[in-house]
Amino acid sequence: MDFIADSPDGITVRELRNLLSQVPETKEDGTPAYVFLNCGNLQTSPLKIATLDEDDDLLLIPEFWQAVMEDLGSWEDFVE
Repeated sequence: MDFIADSPDGITVRELRNLLSQVPETKEDGTPAYVFLNCGNLQTSPLKIATLDEDDDLLLIPEFWQAVMEDLGSWEDFVE
């Protein structure tokens, strides 16, 4: 697998914008291209939620982790 970004300190908003600008909005067959996040062992999950934390940093939450937090009963605490 070839990485298009690998930052030891994390990817900045500027770098993320640059990365997203390089990805076509639609696939060759005309269907929308989605953003997926890796959740471990090459398991991916669609990006479902984007929010800002208390430090105004961007949080990207995949569907998988929302479901995990809901199952553990911690989702409501997280979103408050």
